[in-house]
Amino acid sequence: MSKPNESAEPARDGAAAPSPDRPRAERKERGDDGKVTAFHIHELRVLHSGARSIFVLMFILAAALIAYIAIRVFLLRDVRNYLEFGSLCLFAVACSALCVGQLFCMRRIRHGAREKIERMTFVDDLTGVYNYRFLEQRLFQELQRAVRHGSHLSVIYFDIDRFKGVNDSFGHEAGNEVLRRVADTCRVSARGEDFVGRLGGDEFLIVLPETDSSGALIAAERVKTRLNEADYAGPSGEPIDFLGFSMGVASCPASGETPADLIRAADEAMYRAKKSGGNRVCL
Repeated sequence: MSKPNESAEPARDGAAAPSPDRPRAERKERGDDGKVTAFHIHELRVLHSGARSIFVLMFILAAALIAYIAIRVFLLRDVRNYLEFGSLCLFAVACSALCVGQLFCMRRIRHGAREKIERMTFVDDLTGVYNYRFLEQRLFQELQRAVRHGSHLSVIYFDIDRFKGVNDSFGHEAGNEVLRRVADTCRVSARGEDFVGRLGGDEFLIVLPETDSSGALIAAERVKTRLNEADYAGPSGEPIDFLGFSMGVASCPASGETPADLIRAADEAMYRAKKSGGNRVCL
């Protein structure tokens, strides 16, 4: 998938002290990712509407010229002014060619608009991985398929230990760079059939189709090792070496058969990993 990585939204503090009585999945609103603003939708609609209006005008002009030429030739038998007649024919052909070109242009605009809307809807601008909206929809589809075929499905839910220290010590842009590096590392560590997303703040989710709990634990340990081996640096190149990654694993059908159940179970497992000292994987 493509990687926008052009937004520089402030990194939010995902490491605030959690309330011990319930997991974070039940305490946190995740409506911030994947929003399609009315401005962008209006912009795309105006662009497409303008191209369509030009096409209609050119089509009407070409049709009128062709009708005029046909009347003069076939009804009035008036072809005495060959220069005028030839000029009109050439102009009609040019208008027709412009109509065809405008039609292709409209198709490209429509295709580009669709891609832009999908990107704004399903991709996290900061990290280039999927956002919560896409993850929820895709996880629902994968769960339906797993239940229908009696196969396994697992998720890895994790956040960054001591991420607040990055923002406090090095600034929010350094926090953004850490989030991008974490997302890139997860992406290259995942299999082709897996998909990685950012739930919000410093929380990420990896969905593992056709994977049972034991396989998910192995995958989580592999991802955690690569995340710990990655280099994280501040704005002046100073190393950020105090991070850890607490991960929770949940599987279908043992942990539930809905996205909410599976994410909640993985969130609870991640919270147990944090309470046990962090930078570890719990089932």
